[in-house]
Amino acid sequence: MPWTGLRVGYLSAVPQSPINIHSIHAVNSPGLPALRVHYPSTLDLSLRYEGSGRTVLAPIPAGAAWVMLGAVRYDLVNFHFHTFSEHRLDGRQFPLEQHFVHSGPGGEALVIGLFLTPGGKGGTVQDQVLGVVPEESGPEVYVPQAALATSLPDDLSTFRYEGSLTTPPYGEPVSWLILRSHLSIQAASLHNLRLRFPAGDSRMMQPLNGRTVCYRDQSS
Repeated sequence: MPWTGLRVGYLSAVPQSPINIHSIHAVNSPGLPALRVHYPSTLDLSLRYEGSGRTVLAPIPAGAAWVMLGAVRYDLVNFHFHTFSEHRLDGRQFPLEQHFVHSGPGGEALVIGLFLTPGGKGGTVQDQVLGVVPEESGPEVYVPQAALATSLPDDLSTFRYEGSLTTPPYGEPVSWLILRSHLSIQAASLHNLRLRFPAGDSRMMQPLNGRTVCYRDQSS
């Protein structure tokens, strides 16, 4: 995937995720294409369990939302949640991590990772969705007019690396973009998901094994 600028320093079919991102060791890479988000202001969604109840997932209608990296479009396929966060930033594990799963023109997987913390006042798509998380055996839940455009922070600075899916079978090379900025949601939203996953649903940390993590600043 030429846009990443990554160097994989070992032989492996699929480098694994998640990892602990050490910001001081991330290679500043202003030449990488900026992340541009094209998510609609509102979108009707549904919410269901995926992978034998391992993950709460919202599928996205085809062509309804996408991001751009340079001239390449990646369509949003779904978003889902993990508690506690799977990735760590400078050793810190956040209460929740949201994954926005995208597919490129050749089926390439690109996932944006967003750390979520309590303390928000509501009004985000995360609050809309997490407030109605169903019981595992319950039916799919309909979420009308979800505010998808509110789902990411204004600062789109990202740490980028090559890894894998974090759910079985842990395959399919994935280009990861982990947002530096986190988003605050209502404490009740976080609590509601924790009730469904009291033991958590995060994969254990994986070794970096010589991979390079790049940093693309978009703070200004």
